[in-house]
Amino acid sequence: MAKWIALWMGLGAQTLAFAQVVSVEFKEKGFMFSDAPTLNFLWPAKQAKATLIFIPGGEGRLGITPERQNLGGFYGSTLKPLSDDQLTRGGFNVVVFDSPVKLPGSDYPASRQSREHLMRIESVVRHFKDVFGLPVWIMGHSNGAVSITAFYKALQKSQKENLVSGAIFSAARNGANFDDNTQLPILFLAHEREQCSKSMPARSKAVFDQQQKSNPLKTAFVLIKGGEAQAQNPCSSGFHMFYGASEEAYLAIDRFVFGPLH
Repeated sequence: MAKWIALWMGLGAQTLAFAQVVSVEFKEKGFMFSDAPTLNFLWPAKQAKATLIFIPGGEGRLGITPERQNLGGFYGSTLKPLSDDQLTRGGFNVVVFDSPVKLPGSDYPASRQSREHLMRIESVVRHFKDVFGLPVWIMGHSNGAVSITAFYKALQKSQKENLVSGAIFSAARNGANFDDNTQLPILFLAHEREQCSKSMPARSKAVFDQQQKSNPLKTAFVLIKGGEAQAQNPCSSGFHMFYGASEEAYLAIDRFVFGPLH
């Protein structure tokens, strides 16, 4: 039986050897749950040491389609390099989670704390953990930080914290936080010239400061300094999205997780 499992896992890894969309079945049933699968865009690494599952901000729905072969913008410039050994250690298989349902919230995206959303994240984490057999890190940007903190708290409640190995708390929405019982390596990223009033660096720094006091594992706070503003919504462009400063962001992640380059 072990031989057959190893063979299946090997074949699975081969089919994931190039950038592609991976559909993860959502098996949970519940009143008002969508039965749509969760589509995820994957950039696999040649010699991965871990898998990074990224939860987007905004309303969480990117509209990825099965035939998609690449992602641009923030995803291509900040996340893809983490799988590329020419730009970083290339240590991450990078997965971009795409919610099949919108996750609204004008004052605060409480929808990201919903049972369906958190179970979808868990199903995706388990899927890629099984396929690659590697530690899983979760990253949430902007509203996505609400998703990863709510998800980790749900894991704590069900005593399944070991499902994830670390977190990246990026340009976080004000109000997202970890509790004092968190035992997880966490990198906090923020832009020093952030223009989105809902994601202020001082708030992320306050969450970091509290974690430094209570979290026994590695934490760090990195202020992104470069890049530029854009003539668009400041909560979905420019400094908030590390526009023109993606290298600072992906190198900070690479160093935090895999150590400094020698």
